[in-house]
Amino acid sequence: MQEMLMAIWHQNFDQLIQLGKVDLLIWCLLLILFLESAFVFLPLPGDSLVLMAGGLMAAKVIEPEVVYIYMPLAAGLGSLLAYWQGYALAHTRFMHHIGRIVPDNSLPRATSLLERHGLLAMFSSRFIPFVRVLTPMMMGMTRLTFLHVTMISLVSAWCWTFVLSLASETLMKLPFLMQYHQLLGKGLVLVSLGLFVVAVLAIVYRLMRKPATAASE
Repeated sequence: MQEMLMAIWHQNFDQLIQLGKVDLLIWCLLLILFLESAFVFLPLPGDSLVLMAGGLMAAKVIEPEVVYIYMPLAAGLGSLLAYWQGYALAHTRFMHHIGRIVPDNSLPRATSLLERHGLLAMFSSRFIPFVRVLTPMMMGMTRLTFLHVTMISLVSAWCWTFVLSLASETLMKLPFLMQYHQLLGKGLVLVSLGLFVVAVLAIVYRLMRKPATAASE
């Protein structure tokens, strides 16, 4: 794992291929996208990882089917797991804990999207971190048709990965950015790690703040 991460950091893709770590990298990407879409308390950097996957596709490290088939499938299945969480855990104390760890406006935003747009809320919320997990959970709580949720989950996941990976691939292929490929790659890695650390710290802060606030009241 360490060798794979160092090869990615130094943009040494030939070494990554020679080490036979490409399959491991793909499985890591799929697992992270699945978990990020399924569990709101796992603030994983899904957006930046899709951008990184687009860059890896442009560098011929991973094949297009990984980005356009396997990654959307992993994200879509994660949304379906979130739906089943909402279906099974509606009106339990678990949902109260969810409200404590997500950003302040995430639940109202998800509720507003659901009330105004119905099934299309899942499509639009796919592009909003945290909300893309809350929306299918709330659809599960309202017992929305599973078949419809499945269709929207897979379609929205494909559009999300297609748009972000295509943008990243296009940037990597621009001639005037060729000399900055290594810098861009390291930037995506740092952004991914930075977003993860910030999200974890935010969750810890919210969990510590709410009991203190309640006690003071």
